[in-house]
Amino acid sequence: MISCFDIKLPLVHRFVSALSTTTHREGVLIKLSVDGIDGWGEASPFPSLSVESVDEVRAELRALEGRAISLPDSLFELNNMVAALSKTAAGRHGLGSAMLDCMAQKAGLPICALLNKDLRREVPVSHLYSHDDALLHAVMLGAQTIKIKVGIASLEQEVQRVEAIRDIIGLDPKIRLDANGAWSEEQAHRALGAFSKFGIHSIEDPVDPRDLGAMSRLRGQGIDIIADGFVDSTAAVEQIIDAQAADVIVIKPMRVGTPLTAMAIIAKANSAGLSSFVTTTIDGAVARMMALHIASAAPTTRLRACGLNTGGWLADDVGQTPDWSGSHVDSPQQVGLGIEVRP
Repeated sequence: MISCFDIKLPLVHRFVSALSTTTHREGVLIKLSVDGIDGWGEASPFPSLSVESVDEVRAELRALEGRAISLPDSLFELNNMVAALSKTAAGRHGLGSAMLDCMAQKAGLPICALLNKDLRREVPVSHLYSHDDALLHAVMLGAQTIKIKVGIASLEQEVQRVEAIRDIIGLDPKIRLDANGAWSEEQAHRALGAFSKFGIHSIEDPVDPRDLGAMSRLRGQGIDIIADGFVDSTAAVEQIIDAQAADVIVIKPMRVGTPLTAMAIIAKANSAGLSSFVTTTIDGAVARMMALHIASAAPTTRLRACGLNTGGWLADDVGQTPDWSGSHVDSPQQVGLGIEVRP
């Protein structure tokens, strides 16, 4: 049986990007009860990043409340079952996660082991810059990749901010920038030149992510180009590959659908020689934990530091995930999702 719980999680600090400013995360927790097992999923579309709204997702899932459904006999059937129930990516993510949690508990396995028997022992993680104190704490714990939002202020101001952050962290940690498509191609060329002296490793969506031609022309300047906003399906990744538009892709599980869809996207990128990493959309504990399972099971030999350490942005939550503040986090060992959920 499907049960739904509305959630609204306030942020400790405003989350500011070139796309929007957010003060809370809102969505729906899904509990799927089958044969005495409770599985959990989260459907929390992020404003400006997801196509669907919270209201659309909530209405879609509330219409399913009380419905009894059976588990698929195999992973191969899961996507079709979920697609018959939900048309939104966040809804499919939540329902697919809840099904996988039940299936993994029934099999006596962590979800990541159900997804891929050859899972990795640990996952590299990045630190999303919010303020200097948190940055210092992360670096002291060994963080090796620092992500900084850009495209918000003037280029001069952002160069000064990146320079100050480089001074704090020293030469070794990698810096990953994220412009959220804020610049024109000309502005992006100028920005890449201005930032290059700080040893910038990569940048996400320096231009409109749909402009694959511009993305392609920005490659080869010593800073890896990462495709993020355009990545919502295997078909989108195929277009990126054909256009040679990126060195790396980002998988935001909440935006792409079921965890199995995220796995398929990663596999497609890996087969074409692209690196990838998994990141949350500042989700609640259920979706963060599922993102860790996906990263642990990710079918790629080119996994980069994943943006999973976002729980500290939330002033309230629906559960507690492990501390992921350092450079790596162990892959989950507990059966199912592996956390206690508080709806």
